[in-house]
Amino acid sequence: MRFRTVVLCFLTTILASACDNWPRQLESLAESIAQEVSGEVTAWRVSGDVVGINVTHSPLYRESLLELETAATDIAAQTITVSAVPLKSISVTFHEGDVSEEAERMHAFIFLVRESQAVLQPLFNERATGPLMLAEIKPLFIDLNESRSVKREECVLREIEKRARAAGDPETLDPTTVEFLPVEKWQQLDRIGKRLILGQVISTKARFVCRRSDEQPLN
Repeated sequence: MRFRTVVLCFLTTILASACDNWPRQLESLAESIAQEVSGEVTAWRVSGDVVGINVTHSPLYRESLLELETAATDIAAQTITVSAVPLKSISVTFHEGDVSEEAERMHAFIFLVRESQAVLQPLFNERATGPLMLAEIKPLFIDLNESRSVKREECVLREIEKRARAAGDPETLDPTTVEFLPVEKWQQLDRIGKRLILGQVISTKARFVCRRSDEQPLN
């Protein structure tokens, strides 16, 4: 029951806006971060509990990956602090200049939020293209601190692979064909953002259907 409640709450927040002043808070957050990084910053709510942040034209881009990671972690922590709703994940992407799809001109950091703390995930494959791979989606699993049988985990992995193949390349995906994707904001996302959000939706749906049926996953 606890699993179902958490998943339903997660899916509901994707479909509904959390509160009216949240976008204004993101504008203030972006302005504050821009001063800190001496660059330009855009922050947007991809869904009720997922936030994406782009940093452009900042001298930080030329620093070491360790310094970029430290800066990204601080940005994620600030985002959690000002958030009007509990967050599930935050993406922070540093671009060499303007926002670009070129992997060699960006550094992306993905955080999951655990007990109001930003937890950095393994380095995201910035060059990944085509349908999502299992290795990309597994780090996005929602940790529910719930024991799961081997049988159910196998079901989840099968569901993830099946749904990732069916969705195809996030870049060419029609968001109306995948349940719970933020249709209106889909085209605002960069390539990494699309892969991140699609991965979260796929992993959440897979766990939900396998919870309902250990033997026969529902379509």
